[in-house]
Amino acid sequence: GLFPSPEHRVILIQRGQTLRDVSDELKRVGLLSGTLGFQVLARAMRLDRNIRAGQYSFQLGTSVPALLRALARGMSGLNVVTIPEGLTTTEVSLLLSNHLGVPVAEFDSLARDRAFLDSVGIAAPSIEGYLAPDSYEFLPGTSPEVAFRTMAKRTLGILLRAAAGRDSLPLGLALHQVLTLASIVEAEAGVDIERPRIASVYLNRLAMGMRLQADPTVGYAIGGRPRTRLLFRDLRVASPFNTYLYEGLPPGPICNPGRASIAGVINPLPGVKELYFVADGTGRHMFSETYEEHLARIRQVRSKGEAPSSETSPGSSPDTSKTAARTDTAVGAVNNAGASEKLPAVAAKKSPVVAPAPVTKPVA
Repeated sequence: GLFPSPEHRVILIQRGQTLRDVSDELKRVGLLSGTLGFQVLARAMRLDRNIRAGQYSFQLGTSVPALLRALARGMSGLNVVTIPEGLTTTEVSLLLSNHLGVPVAEFDSLARDRAFLDSVGIAAPSIEGYLAPDSYEFLPGTSPEVAFRTMAKRTLGILLRAAAGRDSLPLGLALHQVLTLASIVEAEAGVDIERPRIASVYLNRLAMGMRLQADPTVGYAIGGRPRTRLLFRDLRVASPFNTYLYEGLPPGPICNPGRASIAGVINPLPGVKELYFVADGTGRHMFSETYEEHLARIRQVRSKGEAPSSETSPGSSPDTSKTAARTDTAVGAVNNAGASEKLPAVAAKKSPVVAPAPVTKPVA
């Protein structure tokens, strides 16, 4: 008409939605009075297979051809936000807050909201680990619930697809535990090719009842990033995430892992008996089956002038840090005087926290 309404309606189109799904959503928000004409015209304009996922804002009264052309063009690149692998939920919340213009406190509170987590199908105490690293098309002002729900559904879909067709997962792990171990692998690995091998090292330790003693879990336990520089006193922090003190996996993920790390846990490198690894200063690691071999690898790295990032005792974790700078005052100083030094004796404890039940709700 001559005086169209100034009101707008926002529609979110997910990957994999059908033309009927899109038309139903347009009708639900009041942009269509009926769905049949939209579907017929989409096929007539040969745009039925070209609709792109994303979030769109349309003025009430927009014509059907205009709707279809806009949906086929997709969103502007200015509306795309990219979430890198390995960020914690706190870091993701800050990134989304800056992009969407929504207070970060709203993301922080939603991350532990039990009703919201149940609605998404997450049995864990927080959304940590379930915010899939990827590129998302969110308009400024998008609510934290829409953003988190979109990202969590993507993670659940990745997990279910990766586990599809299997009678069981490695060591009988639940999906939440797979995600937990994948987050540790994400914090350790510098190159994709090493992820299945690093996962195998940790699975070997779990199978033998060895403590993981993974530095990134301690970094998370003290409230820092998984790659936080550690001091000896940090290894005694009383937290179920401290894998230097407690056996088995921590109660949940320590960051949000990418697809490659999840795949590495579900498809670990076969036949690997290694229990240790040390950073070689190039972004990769050197792996060993015995502690003696591990010490030799450390000496080899030192002879090249590279300071290994966290050499540890026979019962400790593989050499986990990626950042060589952590060696000056951190765990990496443990072997500075020679190969016979041991970490302070720490009695292993069983974690008092039981990992949440595996995800049971299907992904739409």
